[in-house]
Amino acid sequence: MKYTKDKKFIGAMFDEISPTYDRLNHLLSGYQDNRWRKSAVKHLASMGSYENVLDLACGSGDLGLEFTKLSPKKLYSADLSFEMLKIDREKLPQSINIPVKAEAERLPFASGMFDLCGIGFGVRNFEWLSICAAEINRVLKPGGRFLTIEMFKPEKPNIVNRGFRLYFEKVLPKIGNRLSRSKYAYNYLFESVDNFLPVSEYSRLLEQNGFKVTKIRNNFIGIVHTVFAEKI
Repeated sequence: MKYTKDKKFIGAMFDEISPTYDRLNHLLSGYQDNRWRKSAVKHLASMGSYENVLDLACGSGDLGLEFTKLSPKKLYSADLSFEMLKIDREKLPQSINIPVKAEAERLPFASGMFDLCGIGFGVRNFEWLSICAAEINRVLKPGGRFLTIEMFKPEKPNIVNRGFRLYFEKVLPKIGNRLSRSKYAYNYLFESVDNFLPVSEYSRLLEQNGFKVTKIRNNFIGIVHTVFAEKI
């Protein structure tokens, strides 16, 4: 299947793999993905308070669950996949959580609505990344924070991340597709990273769209990074 970021395809693909998504994410990351989320949110907690929070490309709500530790009044979960939103809804406290089916290029929220927006492993799926960054900036308050946890193309390929790339391209898709009963989803995972930006280019893109990047944390061999930014 040809690689694409078409929104209908992305939404349908995540609908398809939603029943096994959590279990496979944890397994295939060596159970490190939750540690990266916890560490990021702990850093955010040390920087201030957050009344309204947006978990964008929320998936099954693992990042949103960490965001509840910030004690927001409202936590909005936005995603293209209705099936993922259903899982998110079951996982998060309904007293504060508001699930919304939405596209990142056209967020259905008022300007300056949020103190914090976070995306965990979803940015590389956006079709028009610069437009999405501008939209995220729009819905944040001045000084609002933007968190990204993502798999980026390595800045400087070396023997370690080249070895991981081989595993990621040849072995992981076979395991992931078989366990998820999908024909393509975990091939897409590799292709989405292979066609994405290095973290330095992503940071420049944010700064071109009204953000100041305040911290970049290398979580895993120059591939998985956490990027902290603020709306200027």
